[in-house]
Amino acid sequence: MKHFLKGTAVAVVILIILLVINVICNINGHELEPLTTGVSSAICAIIIYRGLIKNEKNKE
Repeated sequence: MKHFLKGTAVAVVILIILLVINVICNINGHELEPLTTGVSSAICAIIIYRGLIKNEKNKE
């Protein structure tokens, strides 16, 4: 259950950051590519999640 909650927390944080970036870019008149943005945010979420899990395994 801990892993699910950590994964959910990471996904929510990444989505909030992505929302802020999209709002800032839209205010300035830049249109972001949805496919590239989605893939890069998913990769970032996976890397952060693996880092959290790795730290937890090292403590045990």
